[in-house]
Amino acid sequence: MATSASIQVLALLSNDEVSCGMYSFISELEGISIADKTTSSAHALECLANQDIDVVLLDLSVREVNGIELTERIRETYPKVRVLISTASMNPEDIFAAMDAGADGYVLSGNHKGLELAIRSVKLGTVWLDPGIATQVLDAMVAATSNPSTRVLQTGMLCLPLMPDDKALLSSVAVSSCSDGVCMVDPSFVRKLRRFAPTHERF
Repeated sequence: MATSASIQVLALLSNDEVSCGMYSFISELEGISIADKTTSSAHALECLANQDIDVVLLDLSVREVNGIELTERIRETYPKVRVLISTASMNPEDIFAAMDAGADGYVLSGNHKGLELAIRSVKLGTVWLDPGIATQVLDAMVAATSNPSTRVLQTGMLCLPLMPDDKALLSSVAVSSCSDGVCMVDPSFVRKLRRFAPTHERF
C-alpha cells in the first residue's frame, strides 16, 4: 500500500511477460509505489521534471529507449534520483556500459526477490549487485587477466589484475543469496570496476 513515505519508482519496462511480472510484483510491495510506467525516454524525463521520483527502474530490453544514454542524462540532470538497471543480458559489455553511465544498481530481470531488495538498497545510497551479474563481471575480468598475453577485455581496454580484496568481494556476491547484505556494496567499489568500461578515460 502506497503512503507518503513510500519509495516512488518510475518504471521503464517493456510489455513482455517478464516485465509485466516485475510490474505486478512491485505494485504489491509495501512501502514502494510505482509513480508512473513508460516506454519512452521523453515521458520519463517529463515525469522526473514534474514528480518526486526516488528510483528509476530501467529495463535495458525496452526497445524505444537507449538505457545507457538515459542513465547518463538522469545522472547529469537529477543526481539525487537513483537508477536501477534491470537486464536479461549476460553480456559483460552491457554491464560495464551501465556502470560507466553511473547506474546505482544492477538486477537480473525476473529476480523478484532481488528486485525488491535492490530498490530499497539503492534508495539508501548503496549500490546493488545481483549475484548473476556479479558472476558475469567476475568471469569476464578473471578471463581477461588470467593469461598475460590476453589481458584485454572484449571492449578492447587493457585489463589489470583484480586486487585480492576486490576479487573476494565479487566472489562473495556471486554466490550470495543476498539475505546477508553482501549484495549491497559501496559506490567506491563500483568506481573501481568502471575502469574496465569502454569510456573509462572520462573518469
